[in-house]
Amino acid sequence: MPTPQNPAKTWTNWVGNQSFAPKETVSARNEAEVVATIARAARAGQRLRVPGSGHSFTPVVETDGILLDASSLAGIISADRAKTRVTAWSQTRIADFGPALWELGLALSNQGDIDDQAIAGAIATATHGSGVAMRNFSASLAGVRLIDGLGRVHDLNDADHAEMMPALQTAIGTLGVMTQVTLHVSPAYKLHERIAVMHVDEVLERWEDLIANYRHFSFFWMASAHSAKLYNLDAPADHCYVKLYREYPADAPPPELKPHERHDRAYRIYTQVYDPNFHEMEYFLPLAQSKEIFQAQRALMLASPEEAVFPMEVRFVAADEAWLSPNYRRANIVISVSGMPGTDYWPYLKRCDALFAQYSGRPHWGKLHFFDQSRMAEAFPRFEDFCRLRRQLDPQGMFLNPHLRGLFGD
Repeated sequence: MPTPQNPAKTWTNWVGNQSFAPKETVSARNEAEVVATIARAARAGQRLRVPGSGHSFTPVVETDGILLDASSLAGIISADRAKTRVTAWSQTRIADFGPALWELGLALSNQGDIDDQAIAGAIATATHGSGVAMRNFSASLAGVRLIDGLGRVHDLNDADHAEMMPALQTAIGTLGVMTQVTLHVSPAYKLHERIAVMHVDEVLERWEDLIANYRHFSFFWMASAHSAKLYNLDAPADHCYVKLYREYPADAPPPELKPHERHDRAYRIYTQVYDPNFHEMEYFLPLAQSKEIFQAQRALMLASPEEAVFPMEVRFVAADEAWLSPNYRRANIVISVSGMPGTDYWPYLKRCDALFAQYSGRPHWGKLHFFDQSRMAEAFPRFEDFCRLRRQLDPQGMFLNPHLRGLFGD
């Protein structure tokens, strides 16, 4: 049987802005115990959520019922090098894929600069890296073992269940609990990284070239002289800390490196160290208007010097087909802004949200946002289709909480 823990134990996310005490915390040692716990909750009419690594800023994990700790379900199960697919337990950390896949001649196709997330959480929230031709983690989902809200086990894949995969790929944990995931991956590759500090005018002048000619182009823009140090960076006010990556085969010898350059296995290049000193909001906006949107957000931040203290992070992501993905059928610029913990940053973030709404912005599901059910259908054309499937797989609303009911209803 699953192991109950202290029912009064408080769960807190990594930056400390989300905290709650579930009625019961259960630690499942294997997949069978996950199924048994969900079936028990269904019979009792209890709510249930599964935490990953706690890297979401939103209350997606919160529950007044059972908090199901499935962290034992970690590790790679199998890999198919010819088909470039890998099957893993759902709580495998992104960081743990790198070395293991490298030994198999494979690699995650892309990733962001934090690698501590559980893969199921990264898929559920459409977590991403950067690159105008690179899709998010959700789009890599090729198959899943899903335990629905009645405790039924579904083995689903893109060959036999193509009509369901776009819903499963970005579901914020509302369709069921994933225990195993199968991912599209890539042959192992290396990255050459160049870090450049550019004045904002240079970035704007080279905008289209940088987007088109690098595998990965992203940057942090500094609102003030004090912004950079908050993210452990080094760049002056109104300058950009720019990351530029090119891809090389796994057996490529290292080139002669200049200052601020690296060449290594891809998973060693992606990551960056952050202190848990920020509360982040992130929106996805049309690539076609990316330069205009960046300039508008820069102006907003320059007009808010007391609140816009953190850098603005800018990335780019390719379009995909997942119904609730912020990249649904649209390539995007991704803009991230943050509030300082301990301050009332909500008025500032609401002004950012109002600007992003003018450009049909869509939120990252693990970052702070102001979406509610009234905004969902306009932003996501397949929203009603998703809701119908959600009610089929979870007719009792087991996987909903107040935050998610605000998005999907009951």
